[in-house]
Formats: sequence, structure tokens, C-alpha cells
Amino acid sequence: MWMSNIYIMINSRNSDQNTLRDLCSAVSETGATVVAVDEQSNLIEAAIPSHDVPDISAMEGVSYVRCVFSYLSTAAFARAA
Repeated sequence: MWMSNIYIMINSRNSDQNTLRDLCSAVSETGATVVAVDEQSNLIEAAIPSHDVPDISAMEGVSYVRCVFSYLSTAAFARAA
């Protein structure tokens, strides 16, 4: 399975008024692992299956998603077997 490490920039003035904690929970529910949260910069770092990146980009309150790097995870194949 292809995985991506991403940075998610949060717009604190979003129309749904989602907080950073709300968005961290929503990101985790997509199957991502939240690696770090920078509250001062409104930034979430996460590792996520690459095919779920567009779902994160479409979330209300997300202003920008940057894919830092992608890699093939063999651990996902081992769990599936």
C-alpha cells in the first residue's frame, strides 16, 4: 500500500468553525496516524494511505495539504495476509 507523509494547514477561521482538535480527530478517522500537531502554526503532520489524501484536502477547515513524501509500505501487505 502506498503511504504519504503530509502536512495539513488549518484555516482557523473556517465556516464550520472546526477546531484543530476536531480536525485531528477527523484526520485520524480516515485511517491516518497523526504524527505531530503545531498549535501555533495550525499545522498537522500525518502519515496516511496515499489514496486518502484527496479526502483530507476536501475537509472543511483544511486550507492546504502538502505531500512531503510517499513510500510503499510492505507492513500493510503483511497485515492483509
